[in-house]
Amino acid sequence: MATAVVSNPPSAAVVLDGEIDISTCPAIRRFLMAAISGGDVHLAVDMSGVTFIDAAGIGVLVAAASRAREAGGGLSLLAPSPQVRRLLDLFHLDAILPAAQRSGGPFVAGSDA
Repeated sequence: MATAVVSNPPSAAVVLDGEIDISTCPAIRRFLMAAISGGDVHLAVDMSGVTFIDAAGIGVLVAAASRAREAGGGLSLLAPSPQVRRLLDLFHLDAILPAAQRSGGPFVAGSDA
């Protein structure tokens, strides 16, 4: 699992790459919560490089989205893979983890991917 962030408070673009599972979730949770605590309350999470995600990974994203909303922001997903989309559909999480879109620059949270 690789992570990267491009911060421009109060927004940040976060890139997650690789597998998000029970073994990588603690590090991802710390990473996302640190970004939110650091003032990046509007997060766009690029999921295009995520090759696998399990329920624990979905739980981390939901927890981060909740924390971001509590801080006055939100969390959106950019380019979730088919596997990620399948889980989001299965758990009916479209409203909690909406799609984001990059339009030649900054992410636009809440737009269709």
